[in-house]
Amino acid sequence: MTSPTTDSASETTAATGKQGRPYAGMAATQRQLERRNKLIEAGVVLIGRDGFATVTIDAVCAEAGLTKRYFYEAFSSREGLLTAAYESVTQEFLQTILIATLPHLQDARQLVRSGLTATFGFVKRHPDKGRLLMIEAMSVRGQLSHVFGQRYDDFVKLLIDFTRPLLVQGAPSDVVFNIMAKSMVGAIIHLCHGWIATDFKQPEQELIEGMERIMAGIGTSLGVKGWVVPS
Repeated sequence: MTSPTTDSASETTAATGKQGRPYAGMAATQRQLERRNKLIEAGVVLIGRDGFATVTIDAVCAEAGLTKRYFYEAFSSREGLLTAAYESVTQEFLQTILIATLPHLQDARQLVRSGLTATFGFVKRHPDKGRLLMIEAMSVRGQLSHVFGQRYDDFVKLLIDFTRPLLVQGAPSDVVFNIMAKSMVGAIIHLCHGWIATDFKQPEQELIEGMERIMAGIGTSLGVKGWVVPS
């Protein structure tokens, strides 16, 4: 008969075998995720700072403190890393905007100001992430395939979702509404592009105020509460 101690050891071996041998308190899957995240962080820094065209797998591994074996464990190519880095920054950027705007969903003016402050603030606080998001992603859209288009559409949809509940009058057609939202997203990207390229020379508040006026004009045209008085 097998002793209780032997049974317990067998169960432990079976349990750890499913996830890999524990090391430093982490299972194999956890270590893989940690290494993948380190590679993504390294990719964000290098791609944002030096541009995707110049970044090598060796450089990413050196920045992350990992070997190429671990790179290929996580990604099949540089393009795979680029997509993961872009997705990571996009999600962080979107979350920053949502947190800033959540208290102001019923106040158009405060909603716009908080959103723009969060946007320009994020880019300035995280220049590597800003360059990846606003500059590199535009120049390597081929490598990002459909992901760039999807995330662009996500931001357009966010603007529409923010605006629709604040309309005093009926919304324009979906096509026109979408074009107006795209014009705002495009203007923000263009401003950030130039701002980053000049090493943030222009005061942040000027960008916020200028974009705020553009959005106020569009808000007036749409009939947004806060910019028009209900009849």
